[in-house]
Amino acid sequence: MARQNSINALKGSFSLTTLLFVLTAFHHYYGSIAYGTPWRAHVVLVGGIALLLCFLLYRLFLRDQNRWLLYSYLLTAFIVFGLLIGLTEGFYNHTVKDLLYFSGMRVSSWRILFPAPVYELPDNVIFESTGILQFPLGIIQIYTLYNTYRRYKNVML
Repeated sequence: MARQNSINALKGSFSLTTLLFVLTAFHHYYGSIAYGTPWRAHVVLVGGIALLLCFLLYRLFLRDQNRWLLYSYLLTAFIVFGLLIGLTEGFYNHTVKDLLYFSGMRVSSWRILFPAPVYELPDNVIFESTGILQFPLGIIQIYTLYNTYRRYKNVML
């Protein structure tokens, strides 16, 4: 029973990691078209490579049950998708950016924290909402990674 719960936790963490990638890929590709900034689309390729690495580590772990494969998967998924996308991109690049902008902060002060051309004025609902959505999804993904670690830590002793 504990082993099956651990496998379910691992599958759930990979599913959330994949969902976060799909959202982020859509967000960046859409932003590259909406703002005429093709360099934003690089996240689709880089994130796809990172997701492929996560998938390989995930599948190899299921086959070999080597704890270092599991730890490599958890660390890669956490750093790339939880930390860089969920917390940095979703929280700072969109949630904080939008909160400060719509709270009435002077644009000149706001631009110090969010300089052009990397940051756009929040004038596109689809771009901003998919950007903000990365934050709560990233938190959930981090939780599922931690839950996977916690469950396997007890099974693999």
